[in-house]
Amino acid sequence: MRKYSMVMMTCLALWGTSSAIAATDNSALFTFAGEYQAIDPRSGEVTPSTLKVIPYKKGMEDESNLTEEQLSLRAWVAENTETKEKVYLDRLDNKDSEMSEALKARGWSCVASSHMMLCGGPSGVQPFNGEDFTSKTGWLAILLHSGPLELVKLWC
Repeated sequence: MRKYSMVMMTCLALWGTSSAIAATDNSALFTFAGEYQAIDPRSGEVTPSTLKVIPYKKGMEDESNLTEEQLSLRAWVAENTETKEKVYLDRLDNKDSEMSEALKARGWSCVASSHMMLCGGPSGVQPFNGEDFTSKTGWLAILLHSGPLELVKLWC
């Protein structure tokens, strides 16, 4: 039993290290794919509605109004499983390089749409310089005009 405990501890330690590395270098190990539930900021309770995030594939939306540059940044699709509303999330580009580098320095990575950012990184770390919140779970949805929502990732 002791041998298995040591193996588990080693695996967990290595997984934690690789997760932190993946979040900082945007490697293929870091993924936003999964289902999330928001934590109500007032009560601290986990909300019942679910946000499902899957990798973007060409043809998932009407692409006739998108440029090749826009399509090259498209990375994820977030869907509210109750309302079926979809949000298409893009990788941050050169225009966002200052923010992207600041996030990367803290071990965070974000993707964005016109009204939402989805961010992942190490828990207990402030993702944004000068902001007064720290993520407890390592997953945030930042909504335009609403601020950050802490997320719980159910699966990946």
